[in-house]
Amino acid sequence: MTQETELSWDIFTLPNIPIYQTKLSPEIMNRLWRYVGKSKESYSHQLAGNISQSFLLEDEDNYFMDKVVRPVSNLYVNNDHGITWIPCTHNVNSKNIVLNKMWVNFQNENEFNPIHDHSGIISFVVWMKIPTEWDEQHNLPFSKGSNVAVASDFQFTYSDILGKHQDYRIQMGGFQEGWMLVFPASLRHQVYPFYNCKEQRVSISGNVTWDSLDLDL
Repeated sequence: MTQETELSWDIFTLPNIPIYQTKLSPEIMNRLWRYVGKSKESYSHQLAGNISQSFLLEDEDNYFMDKVVRPVSNLYVNNDHGITWIPCTHNVNSKNIVLNKMWVNFQNENEFNPIHDHSGIISFVVWMKIPTEWDEQHNLPFSKGSNVAVASDFQFTYSDILGKHQDYRIQMGGFQEGWMLVFPASLRHQVYPFYNCKEQRVSISGNVTWDSLDLDL
């Protein structure tokens, strides 16, 4: 009787679009807080958020674009995972992109940002101030009994390779302050409300798009 050979399996991982994250330096965060302090022009009417205040920000001397946004955008457009989803037939590079809009959100308790996506090709969020802790929020009486506790969470929603809807939740707390996420602008996402806290949650968002003066789409 011959002994059967144990099978060896190879694994094929289907291509997917990554989400980039980084912890911003104190120097960059101080610059962003300065932008926030100077913000005056309301942007709430242009956004999906059911929140009290949003204001446009000015990127002085293109500092944030050149130091942070352009390098990570370059990772998207110049890697294999980028060209398959970025709608462009041009030979692209990070010189072809511009920061279309950047704004700050001030979110109070009970307010929320419903599921939505952004315009442009790449979007980002920077968490400036998170006054609550996810475990305390998830332990609130109306939340802790649920098998999907989401109070105060940030969530991406997408279809997997089988066409099923999937959620990817990020639990929010003070440890997230200073972190930045970069993702495809068309990736749908939402922010759940937080409760029992009178301080505001502060975040910065922005969109990157092609420079129409430099690129034929």
